[in-house]
Amino acid sequence: MNDNISTLAAGCMPMTETVSMILLGRGGLGSAAKQELQALAEQLKRAALKKGNALLVCVAFIDRTEPSLPEALDALLASASPPLKSIAIVPVFGPDEPALRRWMHKVVMRWRVRFSAAETLPRIVFTTPLLQTAGIEDLLIDKVYHAEQHEDVVTVVGDEDWQTDPKGWSLVPEHQHHVLWCTGPRCAAKGALSLWPKLGQMVREDPALKKKFMLLQTSCQYPCNHGPLMIVYPQGRWYGNLDETEIQDILRQQTSDGLRGTVEVIKKS
Repeated sequence: MNDNISTLAAGCMPMTETVSMILLGRGGLGSAAKQELQALAEQLKRAALKKGNALLVCVAFIDRTEPSLPEALDALLASASPPLKSIAIVPVFGPDEPALRRWMHKVVMRWRVRFSAAETLPRIVFTTPLLQTAGIEDLLIDKVYHAEQHEDVVTVVGDEDWQTDPKGWSLVPEHQHHVLWCTGPRCAAKGALSLWPKLGQMVREDPALKKKFMLLQTSCQYPCNHGPLMIVYPQGRWYGNLDETEIQDILRQQTSDGLRGTVEVIKKS
């Protein structure tokens, strides 16, 4: 088992049951999205145990945050004993986007072809999108009445000094170049999320790069088939099919060769 899968599997405690699920969410720029989904996973495990069932739960994200869906599937296979019979993927975001859901189906199909025909893989199903869940209207109505009756457990907007912000929020950074790193669903499935922190580390640890480059995550950039994708401005150059060994050379090249605003996609040979 490689280091990536070992780390992910740490959040999927080995169990003897074959019932398993992946909570599939949308990621965020900070850690809050991941923490909230992991907390929900733990709540689900405890709720299942109270009913006498063991439930293996992992979390995955469509974009911006690790682990990706393929990584979570790998982690489940590595954590289960005996082998899993099925994996239910539960989308916990809304509203639903049919095109995005179809893409996630393809992600699973691409994941499956990595295995030989002799290997027995679990049956994988996607559950109903969150906002199409039966009974959700009653749950939302209950939340409204709960908020009216229990203001101590909800956020009430008051008269706090909201007009005073940190000075830095009004200053425009002096960076000469912007690196737009795609963390959309398709690039995420191709490894963009694991490359993002490595890109950040490269820039932070190199004074010349840190001074010149501001790193920005984006949603889908297209063309998805060339992911992971990165665009560097003001040159306006597109780079695709990236891996860790190529990124730093590209950044150094952008600051030294005086490239004009041409657009190109550099593909790995």
